[in-house]
Amino acid sequence: MKNRQWITILTVIMMLQAPTIFASVTPKKEKPTNFIVIFTDDLGYGDLGCYGAQGYQTPHLDAMAKEGMRFTDFSVSSSICTPSRAGLLTGRYAKRWGHNDNVYYPYSKDGMPASEITIAEVLKQKGYQTGIVGKWHLGHQSEYLPLAQGFDMYFGIPYSNDMWQAIEMPLAQNHLFNDGLTLQDYKNANAKTQCRNQVPLVSGNEVIEWPVHQSELTRRYTEKAQEFILQNKEKPFFLYLAHSMPHVPLYTSASFAGKTQRGLFGDVLEEIDWSVGEILKTLKTQGLDKNTLVIFTSDNGPWLAKKANAGSSGPLRDGKFSPYEGGSRVPCIVWQPGTVPQGIVSNQQTTTLDLLPTIAKIAGAALPKDRIIDGLDISAVFKGKNTKSIQRDYFLYRGDAIRVGDWKYVKDKNTEQLFNLAVDKVESKNRMAEYPDKAKELAAKLRKVQEGFLDRK
Repeated sequence: MKNRQWITILTVIMMLQAPTIFASVTPKKEKPTNFIVIFTDDLGYGDLGCYGAQGYQTPHLDAMAKEGMRFTDFSVSSSICTPSRAGLLTGRYAKRWGHNDNVYYPYSKDGMPASEITIAEVLKQKGYQTGIVGKWHLGHQSEYLPLAQGFDMYFGIPYSNDMWQAIEMPLAQNHLFNDGLTLQDYKNANAKTQCRNQVPLVSGNEVIEWPVHQSELTRRYTEKAQEFILQNKEKPFFLYLAHSMPHVPLYTSASFAGKTQRGLFGDVLEEIDWSVGEILKTLKTQGLDKNTLVIFTSDNGPWLAKKANAGSSGPLRDGKFSPYEGGSRVPCIVWQPGTVPQGIVSNQQTTTLDLLPTIAKIAGAALPKDRIIDGLDISAVFKGKNTKSIQRDYFLYRGDAIRVGDWKYVKDKNTEQLFNLAVDKVESKNRMAEYPDKAKELAAKLRKVQEGFLDRK
């Protein structure tokens, strides 16, 4: 047989086998990235071992930082709870929809408008399962609760753990009253003064338990979060785990009570650290760790007035409620083996406002085009890539304070202050006299931004 005939025969054989050949080398489609945001309450910049905490141990969070990335210049959009949580979920300052920089109470009738678009709603367009476990605090009426904001599941308390029951919240059919309390107690018109720290546990839009035993909350939150992960391990998911503590009053389970030199605060932190370890262990045992981005941070700085029961802002000035760094700069650890580089400490200015555009970019989801998004896509930062192109126009603090680059202007009690955070992150030296033109520039910028909020865009 001539060579040409052999070539023809071999060509035919290869063509017949081509589908099989090419099928074997077709790259496997990558799974969508899952997202978990773990949000603590009133945890200060200095409250983790890897940020200098003493008197207790946070080995799981310290290991998470070694396996991932730890941030030294990460801030929340307000140094108080409600607007901070709104900023994380929407990528927008809460003032854009008219919020007055305060918090909601059980007697409040309003909440974050359903027209605001959350991370959960952005991810729903890509087929994600979405769940929140823990504290909400963006309105407890049904039209403001998580199920109206893109979440498929909600299990937690509707506001801060030092509050009381909202007597108009509907009770589930099989609700549980604890500690011998009754329906008459639940409907107590004087709940504000007589039922402090007696908060309801909610599933969906209904109260399933009142008052919840807060010493069990961290454990129950952890178990519910693990359940959500296991139920959705074959689908892309977004889990928002919002711990109720270390907001005061502090509670911990018997397994952690009395364990640390730091007292109850240290015990609470060790249990939260345990919870993080359980979540990461679940991801690893289910083979989900490499395609799950986990972000750990806090809603604002420590409530310093609570003294022994309060956390620490480390070297930073002041804490919760204030416009200074200790109020808004918080710990942040980002973890995803194989994607987030190991052991990196990032000094890049980053914020919770950036989480929505970043998560949307990673998931391939579209951002809303009918409103201003204040956050930036920092996915390159999470991957340890060149971030020189990331330019933030400004960053606002609670009250009258603004940061542009390394410069920060604060108008506090009719006193003007100017700080250079690059050399003075503790805000110890007022540079007003040295740089009056810079102060005027930032003051004018602050006024312009605040006036722009009136547009409600």
